[in-house]
Amino acid sequence: MEETTPAAPPQPPAENPFWTTLRQPRVVLILLAVWAIIGALTEFFTSSGLFVDLHGRELDGALGGRALSWEAIPLAVLYLYCSRDPVRYQRVFWLALIEQAAAIVANVYHWGAGDFSFESVFIPIVVATALGLLVFLHLFQPREPEGVTPPPSPGSGIGPAASESL
Repeated sequence: MEETTPAAPPQPPAENPFWTTLRQPRVVLILLAVWAIIGALTEFFTSSGLFVDLHGRELDGALGGRALSWEAIPLAVLYLYCSRDPVRYQRVFWLALIEQAAAIVANVYHWGAGDFSFESVFIPIVVATALGLLVFLHLFQPREPEGVTPPPSPGSGIGPAASESL
């Protein structure tokens, strides 16, 4: 009779190599930079069905030019710069959290106001929510202080009781 090995149980998300890699601060910052670059490309290609389609009309109004002013470019540069040393530039994650929350609120607002269709805001809301969640988890995950060694386990022979017996 053939013996079959039982399938390995699924790993919890914290131990899954994909999620572990995805939650690394440098990876999160690079993903934020890529999303910001896509945002800048969206503002550049205004006659594309993939990015923004003005349907042959112009964006008008006294401050209409501000709507497509490529403000995502400095954010992409900032995220890439900070990805070099995420520990040193830890505060950039607060900016990223605010940016993703603002993107979600702005898309929901413009969808509700009838400025955009649901299919125009669905992907930006999903991506901003996913990136916001990664940033949130990074900001609020419990961390061990750097440079501090964990206390010895009982019975390891290290500690005050072991040193007194010497």
